[in-house]
Amino acid sequence: MTWFQAVLFDNGDTLFHKADRAPATVELASQLGCQLDLERAREAWLEVKAHKHAISDEPLIFGRNRSSDGHRRYYSECYAPLDELVPGLAESFYEQFKTSPVSMIPYPDTAPTLAALREAGISVGIVSNTGWNIREGYERAGLDTYIDTWVLSFEHGIAKPEAEIFAIACAQLAVDPAQTVMVGNNGYADSGAVAAGCTSLVLPKARPGQRRGLDAVLRLVGIEQPSAVGVL
Repeated sequence: MTWFQAVLFDNGDTLFHKADRAPATVELASQLGCQLDLERAREAWLEVKAHKHAISDEPLIFGRNRSSDGHRRYYSECYAPLDELVPGLAESFYEQFKTSPVSMIPYPDTAPTLAALREAGISVGIVSNTGWNIREGYERAGLDTYIDTWVLSFEHGIAKPEAEIFAIACAQLAVDPAQTVMVGNNGYADSGAVAAGCTSLVLPKARPGQRRGLDAVLRLVGIEQPSAVGVL
């Protein structure tokens, strides 16, 4: 029998990844009446990255995951270079890609891992820094039934790595933080769970479409079922 009674997961780059943004940008530009080649779209995203790193407005940065409005304001500023390429492209990208369930793709080992945890009777929660209802992506993938609680930063006005957001998830699951594992990909944000009394497992990077390495979660919580591990 495992000591752990619950697993909390981050969302982006932990259970789900995004579709390739460059082809999506080409398609969105086309919808706005502009023909954009793929290479130019990739260049545009280098410009977006540079612009994002140059943002120094602390209230804007601090508020990006604490409300839906703050999320939109922050990413609208990040995507500003897209509007210089095609007017209206920044908003279109935010609406149809950044905050769209269609762009959410589960890793190959996400579904079997969640199923194995459910079979073992271990509660599962999602703790995510986000500004929109990511539940829709889980519903679209048929994985929402495996999730026992959702703690989304914009719905609570707090964000990882603040200990309170992890404590809320544990309280909603009625589990002791000491018997809870937080799984994510960001060593700064997700290890904040330690301050709440949880164990933190930070996964290394993985390419979109590859196995995420979630078998490590099953091993950590003591699940050794061949049927579950073998399909990962």
